[in-house]
Amino acid sequence: MLTQIQKKIKQLEQEIAFLREEVLRDPLTKFWNLRGLQQIFDKAVRPHIYSKDYQFLAFVPEIPKEEPWIKEKILLACAHFLKGLFFPRDFLTRPSERLFVVITVGRNVEDTRALIARLRGRRFPCVLEGKRLSVGYKVGGTNILGADHLNMVLERALSAARESTFYRV
Repeated sequence: MLTQIQKKIKQLEQEIAFLREEVLRDPLTKFWNLRGLQQIFDKAVRPHIYSKDYQFLAFVPEIPKEEPWIKEKILLACAHFLKGLFFPRDFLTRPSERLFVVITVGRNVEDTRALIARLRGRRFPCVLEGKRLSVGYKVGGTNILGADHLNMVLERALSAARESTFYRV
């Protein structure tokens, strides 16, 4: 009887952990959503901010205001493009409808600036109705300081993305 109860408790704990993670994921891209980004920032980045380099990059794809399925295809293509650019240890997020944020782990400021310079003005591939096309985006980034809050860093990264640059503070 006791072992059955322990098995049931373990099963329920696993289901709760799964559901908790599902609440933190974007259903379309399976990247972390805004809640997930906040959890990552508070629990993974801030406690280690003085021992590792963390950079915060914002990607804003240029999505035409057309049918929803076109927007969905472009967002999925952008997610695929970002997965190919970053390491598994980096945090890929989609905190809002037209915004992707990546928190890089262990990449220094100079490498991040070089990455943004390399990506500036480029496009990523997307296939719509069998036609191959390319989609533009804005990219920018900033470093994360120990006193920063997520909204501060997000605002700096979005300002940097408007200018396709990196803001170092």
